[in-house]
Amino acid sequence: MSQRLSVGQKFWRLFLTTVLVILVGWIPVQIAIARLIVPLPQAIVVLEGHPHRMTFAAQFWQQQPQLDIWLSGIGVDNPGYRQIFQNAGVPESQLYFEVRSTDTVKNFTDMREELVARGLRHVYLITSDYHIRRSWAIAFFVFGSRGMIITPIAVPSPGVSSESPERVFRDCLRSILWIFTGYSGADLNPNLP
Repeated sequence: MSQRLSVGQKFWRLFLTTVLVILVGWIPVQIAIARLIVPLPQAIVVLEGHPHRMTFAAQFWQQQPQLDIWLSGIGVDNPGYRQIFQNAGVPESQLYFEVRSTDTVKNFTDMREELVARGLRHVYLITSDYHIRRSWAIAFFVFGSRGMIITPIAVPSPGVSSESPERVFRDCLRSILWIFTGYSGADLNPNLP
């Protein structure tokens, strides 16, 4: 009986390893194809967190005013943020609000299908410098699995340390879980950042 269990365990290890290798190998191919088809970003995505991200995004938009701006996070539709974009001259018609997200993984999972439906396959991603590594890693899996790519832009945040490798790894696992199940695990810990 223990031999069967051992064979079963070996099978599942081999199966899961194979699936992960295929996934991790498949996503870069999807990203490379998207980069060939859409070499320049088609929109700006800003992750909610600090007003300086919004100010930076509004100023960045002024260099490329043809791009729509997508704001993601539970508090992004507040009047203060809207005022930042209005002061920069961003038309209301070019602002889109995704307000369901409660954490970084959800920023990407909640926005992905809407961006794909609008034909957006390459976006600028604006977030704080300490947050860019984890955001890029999540986007690699969540957006990359649908052939979407990001061009990351880090907003300087003096005095704030980069996020830990453990947080990056945790959210990579959550992203992979979401790809296969549609479940991100966000509700397991209501305080999950």
